[in-house]
Amino acid sequence: MMSRPPFDNALYLPGKEMNIGIILFHAYTGTTRDVNLLARKLNRQGYTILVPLFSGHDTNDIKNVLKYSPKIWQEEAHAAYHWMVEQDFDHLLLFGLSMGGVMATDIMAEPDFSGSGGGVFNSPIVTEQLTDISDSFMNLGGLLAKLRKESEQFQAEYSDILKGHWKQMEELETIKKSIEERLVNIKTPFYIAQSGEDELINPEDAYLLQNHLVNARIDFHYFPDNTHTIPTNRDRDEFDQSVLDFVQQVCHPY
Repeated sequence: MMSRPPFDNALYLPGKEMNIGIILFHAYTGTTRDVNLLARKLNRQGYTILVPLFSGHDTNDIKNVLKYSPKIWQEEAHAAYHWMVEQDFDHLLLFGLSMGGVMATDIMAEPDFSGSGGGVFNSPIVTEQLTDISDSFMNLGGLLAKLRKESEQFQAEYSDILKGHWKQMEELETIKKSIEERLVNIKTPFYIAQSGEDELINPEDAYLLQNHLVNARIDFHYFPDNTHTIPTNRDRDEFDQSVLDFVQQVCHPY
């Protein structure tokens, strides 16, 4: 019997029949709930699902996110992948929302990647400009502070919190540049979902990623009326089905 993963607060859904494992990585400042609905839909197909929780996340204080470097999250993503590899699935796939997609792609771009494929949901892998989500980050920080009844303290610390956020963004840019140089290594099927009404990243950047994946079979889906957090959007049915179809095609091509 498969052991439970040694990751704190991860969502883990063992599959009932098929020997297929799927890792879903959540977004920056997000939680496992980012992909919970998709995880459970995939699990109902018999797939084993692991959704790790990145350190500092699922918190009521945005400063807890700032306690960890994106390099730590990168290491946590790789640890989750290696643990799933040890479970000896016939097929292993990796997906991620936004920053989670950056982490999934980082793993898939390794020369020794042993999975069967994967992909990204609204992820800024290759971008023309520096990704700027500072307004969204600080708005979330202010909302959480209000819920804690600490709005005045948040305003007093606003500048330091914003600096901490930008430091993390710079570290993520370094990771992204490393990935961009290794995208030629990806030779497994690669799924891309991009929302046309994405309020955080430039939807056109998805085409830059597509152009860099010169050795991969790409399954590209553009959802013109959807928003950034597409796995929880109420109009997600078409997206969900496209992910299910991709997994089916990769794992059961005939």
